[in-house]
Order: sequence, then C-alpha cells, then structure tokens
Amino acid sequence: MMTGKQIDRIETVDEMFDRYPDEWIYFEVVERDQYERPSKGILVAHHPDRDGLHELIMQNKVIHGAVFYTGPIVPEGHEVLPWLIATPSPV
Repeated sequence: MMTGKQIDRIETVDEMFDRYPDEWIYFEVVERDQYERPSKGILVAHHPDRDGLHELIMQNKVIHGAVFYTGPIVPEGHEVLPWLIATPSPV
C-alpha cells in the first residue's frame, strides 16, 4: 500500500499492472491513447482492497485521475457468456 506520488515517475498503465498484480491502482493521467483511454500516468496509490484504495484516494487531490483493478475481472472457474440482444419484430 502506498500513498503520495513517487517523484513524478511517469509509466505506462501496463507497467503499473505488471508491478501491482491483483491490486487496485490510482494514478494521475498524463497521457491518453487514440481512443482517449489512459495510457500513461503517475502512480498515486495502490491497495489490494477497493475500500482501502478509496481511503487513500480521499487523501489526495488529483485533477485527472483513474482507478483500475489489475487482476482478472472474471473469477477463476467462471466464464463470460455473451449478452442476448433482442430486438422487437416489425409489426
């Protein structure tokens, strides 16, 4: 767990994911990709628990911040099923 910027160390989102697997990360966004997704930033805080990260976020004032979970979104042993999209039939 950590709070406070690391002397303005700019790194890619992928680098942050690699350094803090299965944790919540909060960083100041300094660059976005062509789709406007955060691509680079300055790590402000990380924590294995979302509530723990939220407490750290409240202690910081970052104007353009982002929060990501670096672990798997779907728990191991589960699978994602595609959504069923139904459209009304023409009358």
